[in-house]
Amino acid sequence: MLYRWLRAILERVGIHLPFAGVICVEATQTISIDEEWRGSISARRKLVFIEMPTAGDLRDTYGVGLDRSLSAVIYSSSDAVELGREEAAGTLTLYWWPRDPIALYTLYEHESDWRPATTFDTSALCLEYTCDMRTGVFDFECLGPASFEAAVVFKRPRWPRRLTERTAIEQALKRLNAAAHPSQITDGGRRVTCDIRDAKVGERYILVVFREHGVAECERWLKQSSMFGRAHRALNDWARVFRG
Repeated sequence: MLYRWLRAILERVGIHLPFAGVICVEATQTISIDEEWRGSISARRKLVFIEMPTAGDLRDTYGVGLDRSLSAVIYSSSDAVELGREEAAGTLTLYWWPRDPIALYTLYEHESDWRPATTFDTSALCLEYTCDMRTGVFDFECLGPASFEAAVVFKRPRWPRRLTERTAIEQALKRLNAAAHPSQITDGGRRVTCDIRDAKVGERYILVVFREHGVAECERWLKQSSMFGRAHRALNDWARVFRG
């Protein structure tokens, strides 16, 4: 009762504490990318409720692209109805409610599908997972129309608070050879899988998947778009001007 009262007080000032009356035994998030590099994302959770929720307690948190808008997300679920949504800092929080009554201490399977209004036709694509309830095992899965070269999952750093795709790609390249959560690439390079265990509530993880030749292309892009790279090109341009 005290925790619920504290949550209600903090909600009034915009601080959202997670609902502690549910446990996620296992969860899977799958992004399927078509030939035009548009993605549809499905999320599957096996939940056990140890306390009856109220409206606003149950949330799905989505993140893709890190600094891209998610307000146009199309959401559907066979077992739940949408109550509302909020977008902040590159993530979308969607509030839902079960279509059928909940039974405590009984396995409840929650499924949802969503389609972001963006494409994934870049050298690297980013997905984000937010651990918003006690979770046993979480699996990332990415299915593509062409081969992937590499993939890495890492815990999102707390700083900077607003992580851009550039920063995420830089972090991913540094961690490729020392991944704390190893990724597997199968099915001729078109399937990426990675599992996360012992995630703590509030932790956020970033999956970065590189398309074929994507590692070299991202390294070249980072070098050319850095301050040093821009300054070097400017000096070369001035040198050509003076040489006539």
